[in-house]
Amino acid sequence: MPPTVTKRRHPMEPISYDELMSNAGMSGFVSFLEHPAPVQGNNQGLEMETGAKAGTVGATAAIPQPYPSPVAPAVLPPVFVRQGRQGRIRRATMVEDGHSLAEQAVYEVLWQAASPVSDLGDADRTIRIGYHRLAQMTRLSWVSVKANLRTLERKLALEVTGSENSATREGKCYLVYSRTSILERRKRAGLEWVRRTRGVELLSQATIALGRPGPKPVA
Repeated sequence: MPPTVTKRRHPMEPISYDELMSNAGMSGFVSFLEHPAPVQGNNQGLEMETGAKAGTVGATAAIPQPYPSPVAPAVLPPVFVRQGRQGRIRRATMVEDGHSLAEQAVYEVLWQAASPVSDLGDADRTIRIGYHRLAQMTRLSWVSVKANLRTLERKLALEVTGSENSATREGKCYLVYSRTSILERRKRAGLEWVRRTRGVELLSQATIALGRPGPKPVA
């Protein structure tokens, strides 16, 4: 095999400071090595602690001073979030005024599917139905149906007249009041005012009167 020829490397020459700093990318890298220019005094005859007269700079003045400590952020006052306004209270002139959308949907389905208890045109109606069937008819979950049935009962729109029968897989029996009967029942109970917030509350005159205790709102 031919002998391997090793190329001779020339020794590297040191780079001078001026040549290094002539590169634009090195500007500012060694600025900490540069001393600040002497600061002229106020020429008022005041003497520094070293005894030098004004117009000269003492030995300690040439030493770069440390950076000032960062200023602590100002402490802002606490922000108080105002609670949402309560809904406007108004008189309920219709049955639907006291119902939420879900409650009205459950009531309407029950009224259409129930059978009248008499031959009168505006007679109350009765129906036996379970939660799951009513959920299919209203397109709501059975949990929502169950909750809305309870609020409708508290709002005097219906009444449970028979318990469910697990053996025959039959639901509860409900007496669904007509709109005329509901308004009369609510008037006798004093629930003639309504407030809409996240839901719908039925209020009595004693509840909304200032300084007078009243019954708990029906929601």
